[in-house]
Amino acid sequence: MNRKPYDIALPFRMLFDTFGGVAVSALLICVISGVVLSIPYEVADPYSSISGFILTNPWAVIARNMHYWSAQAFLVFTILHMWDHLRIGTERGMRPGPWLRLTISVFVLFYAMLSGFILKGDADSRQALLIFGSLFEMIPLIGEQLSYVLLGSGDSMLLLYINHVAIATIFIVVVMFEHARVIWGKALTFIITGLLVLILSLLFQAPLHDGFSPVVKGPWYLLGLQEILHWLPRPGWIWVIIMVASLPLVIMPWLKEKHARLAKYFLFLILLFYLILTVIGYFFRGENWKWTWTVQGVQMPFEPVPLKPGTFDGLRIPEAGGPGRAESCMICHSEMKGFSPSHSPEAVGCYSCHLGNPFTPDKDLAHRGMLRVPGNLDNASRTCGTAACHPDIARRIQTTLMTTMSGIISVDRFVFDELEHPAGYFDVGDISHSAADMHLRNLCTRCHLGNHKADPGPVTQESRGGGCNACHLNYSIGAAGELRDYYGTVMPDSSLWTAHPSLDLNITDEHCFGCHSRSGRISTSFEGWHETLFSKDEVSPHDSLRVLDDDRVFRYIAEDVHHQLGLGCIDCHDSYELMGDGILYQHEEDQVVVGCEDCHFTAKPQMIARSGLDQETLRILELRGLGDAQGPFLPMGQGGRVLWNTHAGAGGEFLLRGKIDGRLHPLNPPAPICTRGEAHRRLSCEACHTAWVPQCIGCHNEYDPKVAGYDMIRQEEQEGSWVEYVGIYLAAPPALGVVEEGDGRIRTFVPGMVLTVDKDSYDAKSGDGMVFKRLYAPVSAHTTAARGRNCRSCHNDPVALGYGHGKLTYEISYGRGVWSFRPRFASNPNDGLPEDAWIPFLEQPGGRYSTRVNTRPFSLEEQQRILLAGACLECHDEDSEISLMALDDFDAAMAGRSALCILPDYY
Repeated sequence: MNRKPYDIALPFRMLFDTFGGVAVSALLICVISGVVLSIPYEVADPYSSISGFILTNPWAVIARNMHYWSAQAFLVFTILHMWDHLRIGTERGMRPGPWLRLTISVFVLFYAMLSGFILKGDADSRQALLIFGSLFEMIPLIGEQLSYVLLGSGDSMLLLYINHVAIATIFIVVVMFEHARVIWGKALTFIITGLLVLILSLLFQAPLHDGFSPVVKGPWYLLGLQEILHWLPRPGWIWVIIMVASLPLVIMPWLKEKHARLAKYFLFLILLFYLILTVIGYFFRGENWKWTWTVQGVQMPFEPVPLKPGTFDGLRIPEAGGPGRAESCMICHSEMKGFSPSHSPEAVGCYSCHLGNPFTPDKDLAHRGMLRVPGNLDNASRTCGTAACHPDIARRIQTTLMTTMSGIISVDRFVFDELEHPAGYFDVGDISHSAADMHLRNLCTRCHLGNHKADPGPVTQESRGGGCNACHLNYSIGAAGELRDYYGTVMPDSSLWTAHPSLDLNITDEHCFGCHSRSGRISTSFEGWHETLFSKDEVSPHDSLRVLDDDRVFRYIAEDVHHQLGLGCIDCHDSYELMGDGILYQHEEDQVVVGCEDCHFTAKPQMIARSGLDQETLRILELRGLGDAQGPFLPMGQGGRVLWNTHAGAGGEFLLRGKIDGRLHPLNPPAPICTRGEAHRRLSCEACHTAWVPQCIGCHNEYDPKVAGYDMIRQEEQEGSWVEYVGIYLAAPPALGVVEEGDGRIRTFVPGMVLTVDKDSYDAKSGDGMVFKRLYAPVSAHTTAARGRNCRSCHNDPVALGYGHGKLTYEISYGRGVWSFRPRFASNPNDGLPEDAWIPFLEQPGGRYSTRVNTRPFSLEEQQRILLAGACLECHDEDSEISLMALDDFDAAMAGRSALCILPDYY
């Protein structure tokens, strides 16, 4: 006995109506709500008008929501109705003409949905308009005309609006009437559908993309198409795919039953495949359509529509690519002042930084999802780094060493014997729980830009991280005072605040101090301060002693000459050095481009005109108020960048303008002695002009399970921590060593890691025991002196040569000269060298002596040659004729020496 196929829609019909009946009712609701919506809607300014009436007209919001949800229902139930017909085979009795018109109406339906989506005028809509405009134009012969007819041209949406509200709607209604002979449908179906749509409309807002979220997608029913476009090598092929996929539907009435069944299976597989692509596009595609396992769907905000009309005056925020939007934030925060011009509410609004919901006058709903502290790197792509603001910087900043900490990680792991060489590319976000990584977690990893700033507050000596805030956040006196009142409950409601901190280019040395007063202590050294082992209870601060906010005690040595003249950190270091240039670097000296020679030169360099500047630098000049007359500029390093705060004066002299105070500083050439002869051609400027460097010796590291510790990555307290013990802090001129690149530049080094590490204290089962390292690190101490060190301070100084502190003596005995060295500190039992030494006295260094693979101490031959000149200086003054002659040609000076000259025994 033959049975009819089970009707999957039968339970639905018994309880409600046919799929087609629901679709008819949904269309009627969509048309009625569309007519109501057309009253407040302005086609010339769609995004602004929608954002405006969302805040002021709840009835228009309900009409918009009902228009949206009824349209979605009409699309879904129309597709279900079509499949129901194909399933039971009713197309067999239809004439080809009506079937063809029904098939065309499917495409018209999708066009009506797409045009409605575009008419929102938001970021998603503009992206969809751009994509489909390009796709239509790819159609041969008629592409451009078709794009104009269907989408209009330029910024005007008038033609698209007419097509949506009139032509497409009328066509769908006419075909529907021809097919079903009804327009109104059943009253009960209409009432139930209307109630369901109304409930959805009261609870779930129709989407309106803010324009700042990095996730930009089309409507859900076209995400499968967007996924296909992502994989196509040529986007124009999409029309071929659509034609092939829709062909079985078009020719269905002409197919025999057997072939029609195959065509339906084909359509079913296509539909199933498209649904899978839709799910992928909706849930697993993020910014720039990149794959992600984090759900990225555009969520419908669950927020009941307030039925009380708003009274908001409607501040308009300029919108990239559009006329602007209104924000509800100003209902409560209209008195807020203190913004920089680029970040004022009139320029970018509040939502672009703080997120939340700018389209509701309800405080709780507006604050849902709001960021108290925007600009952290975990939210930078949604705040500072959106397409309308600083997208390039948000990507670059992930590569800067101030974010990755690559060099710190590699050196720390090398010291702990977890790396064979102190090299490689690493990221602080990837460190685990090895002995070295736990050492980093306990002691080092707060000083990176990705460290989360959780609470509002100014940058202080104890500030760490905060992403963009680390450099660009500035609190006025008023803003800081209101924050104190808020934390002290004097001002419990933040809506009473009137002073907002500024985000600007006023990057002072205080912004750098929090991180750079640690480790290499560049900030404190730059200001002339050297750390001591005193506790704050042992001293009374005065002119030569300073207690920092973290209770460390510093004593004054000598400040950098640039600091003395009023220059700051950013006067030399540009945005690409600080925020990254998109390239990963291993160590800080690799990333830093600027050098002393960029400002202090003998031959005039090739200047760079304003027309040769990149857009970021031009924008900085504009924000600084420097007109078109500024320039040309001095080049920075060899990379094509410029010192944009430099220019040639009226008299031909070169000047540097302070970025903070605007003061002009002359750029003096180096002294003649600096460039005289060939003897010192390998010397870097810092080798002579670094006055002193902070040094520590006698360091020991061990893990104490009883000490209260802190995991700086998880930002939580823990039981147990790595603890560092130091023997003594010293402030003295640096050691010198060689960077093995090019001609072997001589640079400054510091005994940063002469230490022992008790690895068994962390993991006794490892059996690693005690690790000993004698490593010097290259350093740019930022303690520049205007006058360079004298000849004897290098050639006759044991610290400069790497022997450590002590007495270096040249003695003449039996007609031969002998160098001897008596160290100040006792020998370390691990290797027999003095505690602060880099290398053994007058021996060839062996093994690994540096925290870099491309640096080394002086070889035995280099030590001997340096001490040979030192022997000469025992008798000859450095300004004497013979000493100056030696600068020009040392070998010639040696060849013409007197018989009275007693040289070292190795010569």
